[in-house]
Amino acid sequence: MSTVLKCAGPMILAMSLAACGGEAPTAAAGNVKPVALADLPAPWSQGDLAHGAEIFVKCHNCHSLVAAEGDKQGPNLHGVFTRRPGSKPGFNYSKAVQGLTLPQWTYEEVDKWVSNPQTYVHGTKMMFNGVADPTERRDLIAYLAVNSTK
Repeated sequence: MSTVLKCAGPMILAMSLAACGGEAPTAAAGNVKPVALADLPAPWSQGDLAHGAEIFVKCHNCHSLVAAEGDKQGPNLHGVFTRRPGSKPGFNYSKAVQGLTLPQWTYEEVDKWVSNPQTYVHGTKMMFNGVADPTERRDLIAYLAVNSTK
């Protein structure tokens, strides 16, 4: 995989997650409960958090996982798994993302999004080809699940 794809892939994954993940009406930042790796369903419970962190380094320029930080180029991902796509107040999502009808992001849906955002949501502003490797997606999603709840 080229260096550009290695760097852009995780960033776009996070952007994709963020672009799709908005805050659910009942999911205020203070109501996000911490999640441990062991709490996740398979296959995410077998994720490598250190590897997921390595992938997320490429995402942090556009996304934060810290509740007290604001949005960047992409929305803040704190509590992303408790939010409905496209609903985080104050972030300007594409109409395509706003049109998603999921009640909230699930690990399965985030996996589909990260695999190829353009295919998952035609018309998204997220310009990323996705993360093709299922192990890399598993590790990144496990990292996001655990670290977006701290």
